[in-house]
Amino acid sequence: MSRETHPTSSELSYVSLDLLSYLESEQTMPFHIFADVVMPDFLHHLSKFHPDSKSDLHGKFEEIRNDLNYIKKACGRVKQWEDNVNKEIKEFIIQSFDDAFKDGTEALENSRRTNFLQDKIEQTRSVVSVLKNQIFSPPELSSVNLDSESFKRSSLSRRDGHQMPVQLPDQDIINEMVTERCLKEILVDYNELDVTSKMCLLCFSAFPENAVIKKKVLVHWWVGEGFIDSPSGGGKTAEQTGNEFFKQFIFKGIIEPVHKKRRPRSEKYCKMNPLIRSAVIKLATKARFLCFDAEGYPTANLCGSRRVCLVKTVEGSSLRQLTYSFDLKKEKVRTLFNVNETYLDFRVDFFSEMKYLRVLQLGMWQASAQQHVEVDDGGFLKGLKKMKLLRYLSLRGISGITELPDAICKLCNLRILNLNGCHNLEKLPDGIDSLKMLTHLDMSECYFISHMPKGLASLSQLQVLKGFVVRRTKERVECCKLHDLAKLEYLRKLLIHVERGYVEAKEQLGSLHQIKSLRSLSVAWSRIYTSPNATIPRASSMKQINFKSFAKRTSSSTAPATNTPTPSHASLEKLGLLYLPGSEMPRWLKLFNLQNLKKLYVREGEQLSDLRVAGYHPQNVRALRLKYLPELQMSWGKLQALFPKLSYLEKVKCPKLSLFPCDQNGEWMRGSAIDEEHA
Repeated sequence: MSRETHPTSSELSYVSLDLLSYLESEQTMPFHIFADVVMPDFLHHLSKFHPDSKSDLHGKFEEIRNDLNYIKKACGRVKQWEDNVNKEIKEFIIQSFDDAFKDGTEALENSRRTNFLQDKIEQTRSVVSVLKNQIFSPPELSSVNLDSESFKRSSLSRRDGHQMPVQLPDQDIINEMVTERCLKEILVDYNELDVTSKMCLLCFSAFPENAVIKKKVLVHWWVGEGFIDSPSGGGKTAEQTGNEFFKQFIFKGIIEPVHKKRRPRSEKYCKMNPLIRSAVIKLATKARFLCFDAEGYPTANLCGSRRVCLVKTVEGSSLRQLTYSFDLKKEKVRTLFNVNETYLDFRVDFFSEMKYLRVLQLGMWQASAQQHVEVDDGGFLKGLKKMKLLRYLSLRGISGITELPDAICKLCNLRILNLNGCHNLEKLPDGIDSLKMLTHLDMSECYFISHMPKGLASLSQLQVLKGFVVRRTKERVECCKLHDLAKLEYLRKLLIHVERGYVEAKEQLGSLHQIKSLRSLSVAWSRIYTSPNATIPRASSMKQINFKSFAKRTSSSTAPATNTPTPSHASLEKLGLLYLPGSEMPRWLKLFNLQNLKKLYVREGEQLSDLRVAGYHPQNVRALRLKYLPELQMSWGKLQALFPKLSYLEKVKCPKLSLFPCDQNGEWMRGSAIDEEHA
């Protein structure tokens, strides 16, 4: 058996009795002594016994050293963990010293020595690696309560089955460790994004921790900033472009979708893990995208950013700072976003200096409509006339605004105008046709608006129109009719409120198929629009108006619409019918091309008993939602025959639809456990 040349005494000069005494003592070896003093010489010593293993040993020792240094920086107080790692290292070194100080003429068997070293190094590396992974594992740390007893009782598994008890450092250190680690990981993903994606991502930093955010709010912000656009004809819509960003962020684990029940493809909401949000806030601060206070709330500070937020905390309101600090250069503001202010007290001239503003989100953004925003009056909106660059204006859910000033019509670059839930709003300005760039107009739940201005049909770029009112009007009032919308070649989504019993409405509805680009249609019939002088509770005394409380369930037959064929038919993909009068589906629906209809929602039809459309029904419906239809009667087999490609059903308060394979929430999905059991 071949023998190796042993190290000379000079080569072992780094070993001293003092060091051996130290190793044999009960003292804990600091990580820096092991890494900076012992490691280099000891590695050299080991390589003498088996030169071929030098590279492998060196690599493993580098892993140990790097991991230990990582642990040292992040967790200086994990005393018990450090003792266990230290014990492994000391046993390793002492055993090796015993080998090295045997008689100079005695050589250890090479294979036995190498196996011992390999096993001991592997065991040490395993312990250290597990320790590091236990500390720096954001998914595990973020998915449990760090204060829970079950987490505190957790332990690390050793290779030999021995349990290593865990003594957690205090909470602040853990939070700092995990946040720092999370920041490093997010930074890798962040640097892989293009400039536009980075800017879109930083917008998440404005929202509160654990907030459920409707994707549409972010898309509208991005359009306002100019990160994305909604071009007419041929190009992708803003929603389609925005959805690509969301998919990218979800794929990287930066955000997560929030599903509503079990509905397929219902990812309209998202949220961000608090740890990731903290990391994104740091990125936003470094990029000067927004300014934040010590608690992580965005501020109205204009010193470091051109974007300001209205935030109300226990310590005060940023609105007061922005309103009454006269030294602030408000002309620099590019974006003003209301995070949680519920009462907006603006001076009349507040916005007069903000001529470079692009995003003005004053209303509610929350997915829930429980929050209420109030103003004394809308006089401050007159200051908007100088905002030639404004692209996004949201007054959603603000009560106290009875009319929009003519200044709104000066916003020549406005793309999105959100008036949803402005319950006191009585009219739109007659000069609305000046908003030539407008692509989205939302007037949903604006119950006092008596008519649509004639100029609405001149908004040639309009793609989404919600809250179009079809009702009786006073004589000599020029208003926009549904057939006037046929000239809007890019209009793809339309939501209509119809006055019950208004005979002319049937004729107008019969012209909807002429809007060739229309893909999504929702029609709601309601008594709330019965008369221009109808008495409706003022919005200032309520949080939210519920259509159901105003809908009178009266029988009304649906008159047949004209059957005159037309050369073009809108091809609907989504159809919603609310508070439907009569016992049949509207006959004007057969004028549409329904072969591409994928989603059908029918709600609140007191007399409705048949889902067929005048003897014709769409064959390709995938998702069907039926709610509050007391007279609708059909077996499960007949429903499947009517909609053979159905994959999702929601059924609520439809007592005559019995023996349907729905779960406790009234939902059914093809291939679900309930479906299989029923089969």
